[in-house]
Amino acid sequence: MSFQRQDWNSRSAQTLKLKIFTGLGLCCKDGRFLIPAMELYQLKWMLLERVLQLHVLRMGIVSLAVMAAMFVYEHAFLGVSYNTERAPRLHPYDLFRSFVAFLLSTALVRALWKDGVPHGGPAVPRLPLKSILISAGVTVFALWCAWLFSRNPQRFNALSLEDGPFEWLSALFLFIASAFFVLVAIGQLAGTRPGGGRPVWLAGFAGMFALVFFVIGMEEISWMQRVFNVATPQAFAALNDQKEFNFHNIATGASELIYYSGAFFLLVFVPFVGLFLRRWLKGSTGAAVMPSVFVLAASAPMVAFNSGRWGVLPTQISVMMTVIILLVLVNLALRHGLWKEFLLYAILAISIVAVQQLFLAESDRLLRLWDPTEYKELFIAAGLAIYAGETWWRLRPSRPAASHA
Repeated sequence: MSFQRQDWNSRSAQTLKLKIFTGLGLCCKDGRFLIPAMELYQLKWMLLERVLQLHVLRMGIVSLAVMAAMFVYEHAFLGVSYNTERAPRLHPYDLFRSFVAFLLSTALVRALWKDGVPHGGPAVPRLPLKSILISAGVTVFALWCAWLFSRNPQRFNALSLEDGPFEWLSALFLFIASAFFVLVAIGQLAGTRPGGGRPVWLAGFAGMFALVFFVIGMEEISWMQRVFNVATPQAFAALNDQKEFNFHNIATGASELIYYSGAFFLLVFVPFVGLFLRRWLKGSTGAAVMPSVFVLAASAPMVAFNSGRWGVLPTQISVMMTVIILLVLVNLALRHGLWKEFLLYAILAISIVAVQQLFLAESDRLLRLWDPTEYKELFIAAGLAIYAGETWWRLRPSRPAASHA
């Protein structure tokens, strides 16, 4: 699917604005505002009021407040530090934390559903066969990784070591994602010329993602420190948890929390939100950068690889929300007679629960508590590469001959 070049004043953009204002109850279907002679500032306040009424926004604020309160309590009274890995436990407070995570996860998905259903509900697409096969292949690979751990923890550990195959593969996927967004940025910059019709923000968006993914990829391999045999400066080594030339290991817990939570938000939560917005965004430039449900399905296994940081509340929320979202997709696919998608989402949900349970139940067999997160980073990088490739494909320059296909 190719997206036509457009700006905010084009016909398709005007149609998109009409859909948004109608959906928010600000105007009639014929484009007439419900408030006569509405001024611009009135429209802005009305939009802000409607946004603040969103159930998912309110629930998100409540969730952040609960997470902050629990973080303060655990740090001040239990001596828990998110910067250190610790084996999963089944103490009463740990079970309470998991119960809170389940409640928040369920409430967030329910809030999103309440906001989206009045405007038509989620539009569940039929996935192309190649998308189903790729997603199924990623799931099978995740199950193989779990099987490898259950049979041979030493080999599981060896594949996750620094300069190992999975670390370099993770970096490669991130560089591929960065390259795709470089191509997108170049194409969009060309489209911002007079007559091009492409919005400037799209080039900036792509350039930002290209830079971020490149930096993360270089961080993954410590900026090729070991390739060029560069010693870590003494002052830098004193701050770095692994004595490496990178920044994320200066505050490993915080950097991993941001990276993993951000990946869940972009690769799982946003695609699910996009199902409720497809009718509004159809044909617009915004739809081109919205990750698809294919990205969600191909990236979902990443949430199951946790052990040493299972006690971090956002980690549990990401796992539980992913499973709940997949169960929602299972129900929708079943209701629409999409049997292949039904099987894919059902197998994904079951696999995530099984793999995560394995790492929790047998964490004492791990040579390093953080070994599963090295695999998680591989799945995240692959998901980001798929998202970047999908975005580039949608925004690639259309060829005149292909326009009649």
